[in-house]
This record gives sequence, structure tokens and C-alpha cells, in this order.
Amino acid sequence: MVVITTAEYVQIIAAGIYATALFYTIVTFRRSKRLDQLALSDRIFAELRELDKQLAKIPTESQYDSTRNQMYHRIFGTLDYLSFNVNRKIIDDKILLDYMKPFIISYYEDAFLIHTSVEERDSPYYQEFKKFYLKLKR
Repeated sequence: MVVITTAEYVQIIAAGIYATALFYTIVTFRRSKRLDQLALSDRIFAELRELDKQLAKIPTESQYDSTRNQMYHRIFGTLDYLSFNVNRKIIDDKILLDYMKPFIISYYEDAFLIHTSVEERDSPYYQEFKKFYLKLKR
């Protein structure tokens, strides 16, 4: 027959409290990480929306091609930064990535391929964006 003393009861209760605290710490850490990812992606998408608004205000005449190209390069730079964060698993929330997928594919196919030259696409500047796009297409 095993006899449990008061000190052992206290140790068992303390172990239970520590286990519960560890569980809530892990849950809180995961939630905090998810919120950080959401905040970062929200800032990036807000920047993209602002750049899209500025781009829409530029007249379509050929004399504004240089200004329009600069705006596209800013958009692609922002997308490359987003892609860097995803490729390095700074942003790795599956639901968030699924939400982003159609937007990233659209930016790549409808803007990047049209408004960059072959030399720019092969340059080292937008490699993260290309890598993220290829990962999404798989």
C-alpha cells in the first residue's frame, strides 16, 4: 500500500499548475504569432492598396510611362518584401496564405509579366516574388 503525504499532494498540485501555465503560455504564444503575421501582412496589403490608388491616378498617355513604371516597381518591391516574409516563414499562417494566393497570382500574371522586361524578371531584384509565385502555382 502506498501512502501519499501532504508534501507529495502539494507537489502534484504544483506540477498540475505548472503544466496548465505552460499550456496557456503556448496557446498565447501561438495567438501572438498569428496576430503579428496578420499585422505585418495587413501593413503590406495597405501599402499595395495605396500604390494601386496612386497608379490609377496616373494618366494613360505615353508621356507618363516613366511615372507609371516607377509605380509598378514600387508595387513589385512591396510584393517582393511580402514574398520574402512568406519564403522565410515569418508569415506562415495557412489560412492567411490561402487568402493571399489569388491576389499574388493576379499581381504576378496580370502586372509583373506585362510591365517588366525579360531582363528585369531575370534580375536578382524580384527573385523572392518569383519563388513565392511558383510555390503558389504548385
